[in-house]
Amino acid sequence: MNSLCGLILAAGLSSRMGESKPLLEWFGQTLIEYQINLFNSLNIKPLVVLGFQSETVISKIKNLDVDIVINEDFKTGKSSSILKGIRNMKSDSDILLLAVDQPRPKIFLEKIMQSHLESKSLITIPKYKYKDSELRGGHPIIIDKSLVDLLSSYINQGKTIKDFIISQNNVNTVFFDDILIRIDLNNKQDYFHALKLFKKYNDYG
Repeated sequence: MNSLCGLILAAGLSSRMGESKPLLEWFGQTLIEYQINLFNSLNIKPLVVLGFQSETVISKIKNLDVDIVINEDFKTGKSSSILKGIRNMKSDSDILLLAVDQPRPKIFLEKIMQSHLESKSLITIPKYKYKDSELRGGHPIIIDKSLVDLLSSYINQGKTIKDFIISQNNVNTVFFDDILIRIDLNNKQDYFHALKLFKKYNDYG
């Protein structure tokens, strides 16, 4: 499989969750540890963007195979963390982008990575098909290294990564029949729901 660099966004305030998302318990480890170990299991050394409670998070991950950068402007939103991350990537490879509050089984990432390799597309995104046939996007996404400067330009103009993807033509879609591809841990209800969904995969890192 082709070489990818990983970007994990973990800088947010976690205000709706009521506690730090990276430090949530996830099957015997913290959520941020799970995500880093997941990337490592795919031979990817991720760059983690931290902000809120960064010192506490660093104490948990300092001995893992990971690069760390701090986003001092984390209160301005996720786009600033994406920008901070892509500006500090050490590898000249396509970027596998995932937020810490989007835990996925390893087989999901393997499927997306393989499809990206085979399609030779500039962007690969997963989508979930609802019962009414509506398609909705999920995560993680993969962005070709050639688009990094253009993505940075979009973010600097106040646009989102969704705006950026919509503007592109060479987008590969990977279809999933499990709602877990769309789950974000925004609050405690989402957290417990994700724990329940995850158990069937027996993939706890």
